[in-house]
Amino acid sequence: MSGSLEGQVALVTGAASGIGRATALALAEVGAAVAAVDVSADGTTSTVRAVEALGAEARAYVADLSDSGSLPGLVQSVLADLGRVDILVNCAGISGAPHSSVDFTDEKFDAVVAVNLKAPFVLTREVGNHMIERGGGGRIVNISSSASFRATASPAIYAATKAGINALTRSCAADLGRHGVNVNAVAPGVTRTAIVGAGRGDDSHLDAMVQSGPLANLTGRVAEPEDVADVVRFLCLPASRQITAQVINTSAGLVVSAG
Repeated sequence: MSGSLEGQVALVTGAASGIGRATALALAEVGAAVAAVDVSADGTTSTVRAVEALGAEARAYVADLSDSGSLPGLVQSVLADLGRVDILVNCAGISGAPHSSVDFTDEKFDAVVAVNLKAPFVLTREVGNHMIERGGGGRIVNISSSASFRATASPAIYAATKAGINALTRSCAADLGRHGVNVNAVAPGVTRTAIVGAGRGDDSHLDAMVQSGPLANLTGRVAEPEDVADVVRFLCLPASRQITAQVINTSAGLVVSAG
């Protein structure tokens, strides 16, 4: 892929596994230094080692994103260690499944909202203000979900938080556009990650999900984390400079945006 992120620093949440880990590696492949953030110490360390094996700089930050009060300090730690943040990828998320709109606990609601919506808001505020103050623009990419567009097979709180991410993306793009910061979201469908039960043995249930039923896509193919990460990387490269305030669907046609 043409373009380089040499000299730039990317803060990636959910970096210990799945789409977050794949994104950290994809950005490192084009030269970005990576601040890998996750609640899993072992997973974050593993990602840092994989990034370093690509020849890029990386630091591990173990953080519980549900503790929003700790997030300004997290960003300050990254700035102290790496000097700047040019890219923020809000990838960390939890599904809270199983639940529905008429069957959930207040504790589950608070937990899902804290990680999926409040943390991206707070990190966007902290990193966005840094980008404004230092000048030179930047990129923010939020990971949404096809669940934000569907009525079926969408845990209600999870879907609502991802719809909120779509709205945050558009509003933040308007707020930061004049400062040279592009803000977009990527909305995957069924992707081979732990949140849908991948890696627990036979993943054939994922193939069945995308071939028939409410999660069937046009290709009948499960996405890999790298499929999503490649789109995130493009949205961070100079070639995407005219793309902002968009939600890019990577669900193989499960969701088709109106033109």
